[in-house]
Amino acid sequence: MRAFPTDVLAIRPSSVDTVPFIQTAHALVDQVLLSQGIGEATLTMIEVWMVCHLMELSTSGAVVAKQVGDVRITYDRKATGTGLLGTRYGQVVAALDPTGLLLAGTDPPARMWVV
Repeated sequence: MRAFPTDVLAIRPSSVDTVPFIQTAHALVDQVLLSQGIGEATLTMIEVWMVCHLMELSTSGAVVAKQVGDVRITYDRKATGTGLLGTRYGQVVAALDPTGLLLAGTDPPARMWVV
C-alpha cells in the first residue's frame, strides 16, 4: 500500500480508523491504474487523496456551526458533483489521474481513428 495514515490525516484530520479506507483505495488504484504506466509518486498521491475522498463519503461532514438552545448543528457537505467530483478530495484525484479512468469508471475512454 502506498498511503499511510499519517499522510491521509495530514490532509483530512479525523479520529476514524483510516486502514479500511487505505485498503479499499489501494485495491481500486491498482485495479484501474497500475498497468497504465503512471509513476509511483503519482499513484501514491492519487491513493492518498482517494482515501480522503472515501472517508469524506462515509461521514456526515464536518460540523461548521453549533447551537445549544433548540439543538442545531450544521455540517459542511457541499457536494459539487457526483462520483469523484462529489468531494473536494475526489476532485484532486480526478486532476491527478492522467488517464481519466477513475473519473470515467473502469471503462477506457472512447477512441476514434481516421484512416
